[in-house]
Amino acid sequence: MATVNAIRIGPADHGRRMSVEEFREAEEEGGYGYELARGVLEVTCVPGEPRGLIVWSLLRLISAFDTKHPGRVFRAGGASEFRLWLPAMISGRNPDIAIVLHNTPKDPRGWRPPALVMEVVSEGSEAHERDYVTKREEYLAFGIREYWIIDPEARCVTVLVRDGDAWVEHRFREEQKASSSILPGLAIKVSELWVEAEGEDDEGSGDGGQV
Repeated sequence: MATVNAIRIGPADHGRRMSVEEFREAEEEGGYGYELARGVLEVTCVPGEPRGLIVWSLLRLISAFDTKHPGRVFRAGGASEFRLWLPAMISGRNPDIAIVLHNTPKDPRGWRPPALVMEVVSEGSEAHERDYVTKREEYLAFGIREYWIIDPEARCVTVLVRDGDAWVEHRFREEQKASSSILPGLAIKVSELWVEAEGEDDEGSGDGGQV
């Protein structure tokens, strides 16, 4: 819960420098996404419907996997349910999707950290840099075992699998099946990710880009 003296943040604060402690306690204006990136506040618009449909397709995929393979997934959810803290990097991230495996021990704050995270890339060079470069480094430092980058513009899915202190990269395109190494059986044909989102008009609904 925010303290009485907590900072209130909104879209006008995009680019503001903050500490992890300030970000933890900040009161957020509703209707936007907030992440801390190397000590700088990033404020993004709520994703529009096409991107939201891709996230929904992935959540349904995870649900179907859980039905077929009970006992593997402890829980999964979206950006509003997970925030990954990296105090040493002055970052706090909300992955679009995160999956916690069964038998994952709790961290010092009493939370079970996810093993697999997914990001759907928004339009623009900043979003591309954030998901492909910055978060790639941060999720490795956090201890994530597998990171999926879903890119609607490039029509591809990049799956990064941890190998010690590095990622091993696998890239899947249209008719190929993107698949998980840590959850065998979790797979989807890349072209199927765009079916429902194709042709949707996103005008005026926000695209998850910077404010």
